[in-house]
Amino acid sequence: MTRQFARERDDFRSAVQNNQVTTDRQQLLFGMKTFVWAVRNAMLQNKPGEINEYFNTLVKDRGVQEVLLVDPAGKVTISTNKKNQGIAFTSRFPGYLLQQQDVYFNNKKPYELSAPVTSPDKRLGTLVMFYKPATLLPNSPSN
Repeated sequence: MTRQFARERDDFRSAVQNNQVTTDRQQLLFGMKTFVWAVRNAMLQNKPGEINEYFNTLVKDRGVQEVLLVDPAGKVTISTNKKNQGIAFTSRFPGYLLQQQDVYFNNKKPYELSAPVTSPDKRLGTLVMFYKPATLLPNSPSN
């Protein structure tokens, strides 16, 4: 009976965690798709202060750890962590985030998201976000 209960509990935990990742992925991808358009418009209008304001507002939301804008050469131009502004992105973060051709989501924790910022004829940069998901279940001995 104890083994059956433990197995059922583990199955339940797994189902909850899978549902959380699925829901988080859907919501975050939708958010990135719309957010990248706002960043694109501000870039095309040469308004970096507006982008910085967007980032500073977004990072106040629970779970958002850092938001970065990386130029086509791989340099961080705007970041919610001012220590990362001006660095080569790949010196601190995984380069595959800059190579994505569409909105990208990786469910490792924290979640990694990136989206190309494009104009009609070229890539203007890449929007990157790191997001720590909420914990829905208390830790168990098997976690």
